[in-house]
Amino acid sequence: MSRPEQTGRAEWRLSRAEAIAREIERKILESSLPDGSRLGTKEDLRQEYGVAVGTVNEAVRLLETRGVVSAKPGPGGGLFTLRTPGHVRIKHLTLGLREDGVTSANCLAVRDALEEPILMDAATHRTDDDLADLRELLDDMNEQRTDAGKFLRANWAVHRRLAAITPNTVLRVIYNTMLDMIENEIEHVSTDELFTASKTFRTHVALVDAVESQDPARVRRAVRRHSPPTSVVD
Repeated sequence: MSRPEQTGRAEWRLSRAEAIAREIERKILESSLPDGSRLGTKEDLRQEYGVAVGTVNEAVRLLETRGVVSAKPGPGGGLFTLRTPGHVRIKHLTLGLREDGVTSANCLAVRDALEEPILMDAATHRTDDDLADLRELLDDMNEQRTDAGKFLRANWAVHRRLAAITPNTVLRVIYNTMLDMIENEIEHVSTDELFTASKTFRTHVALVDAVESQDPARVRRAVRRHSPPTSVVD
């Protein structure tokens, strides 16, 4: 598979809720707000960002899941900051590398280096529900073979789901941040080699099969097959 062309503008944007959640995280970090600071209400956020109620609710859910804010109902309620988790600080520190001219190639090298520990943890800790989710994502990937952009997004969804299994928060955050930075740089995907899609799909099936097997040697072989020395965005 060839590398996608890169521009300063991403074709596939983050969801609006994710973008708002990240912006709120950034503001909390940059302003060094103490624990318990009130950020306003959901309605305040809805008006500030000009989005639907559902989008605000999803952004707040993401922030609560990450331990960045707590939402309190009733009079005097709203959103309040929590002590910023270390993994959030790591994430924003890593994202700040973009200002130093870090390229997607740099991020790919880091992602490839983290592939084996991510897969080893997935193999150790995976549950039947994890495997069911991964098989469903593989089905989606298989269905998108005729659309380069959708195929690549489905591809990355498999990687994000594998990363979600590890209990190592730092490993997961850095790995997903590398994917975020790569994805944000991509606008066009060459279909010339991407649609050796059958081979790419089989490679990802092998990753999930190896995780299911819980065999470390099989995991290593699947990782080497997926990320050879001449790595690509896959």
